[in-house]
Amino acid sequence: MIKDRNLADEVMRVDDFQVLKDLFDEDEGQEKHLETEGGFKVTDISILDDVLKRINQNLKDLKRPGGLIFVEFSRSNYEEAMKNFEVDVLGDVLIVYIYSPFELTLERNLRRFEESSGEVDDHLVPKDMMETYYKDDDYEETFLESEESLRDSTPADLVVVRNDSEGVEKLRGELMKVIEALESSE
Repeated sequence: MIKDRNLADEVMRVDDFQVLKDLFDEDEGQEKHLETEGGFKVTDISILDDVLKRINQNLKDLKRPGGLIFVEFSRSNYEEAMKNFEVDVLGDVLIVYIYSPFELTLERNLRRFEESSGEVDDHLVPKDMMETYYKDDDYEETFLESEESLRDSTPADLVVVRNDSEGVEKLRGELMKVIEALESSE
């Protein structure tokens, strides 16, 4: 759809989980994580900032005319997380905040893992990590009070996508808000 509308010649995706895996591989002494059966346990939460700093550099390296890069990450404190991105990187950003209630997200995480086909996206985020680190986030709190307040508080343009129900029809309509924002930014 993005290429069909001439919004980009090339669409790329950067997923924080792959970057986290790369950092885990570099953390040979397991100073910031432990490998567990079927996954991992983060033991030093600062590694999540390291992930975003690495993504910031990746964005600078991948930036090119006609390119569009989707970055996927979830944090409990987006205001702090955004500080890991340089101002010049944020100047070229459209933040897409996907709102999904925690219980639904937890259910989807488990279902995705159980139905996995071995792809990178099929990883299981440990339930204790989800509960302690992802259950409550500052953007959700602000969004539930006022979407306008959330827009005003972010360091870049923002679109909220509501993904709080099952089924693709509603989600398609929500995703059109992203397309419209990309079209208006040209």
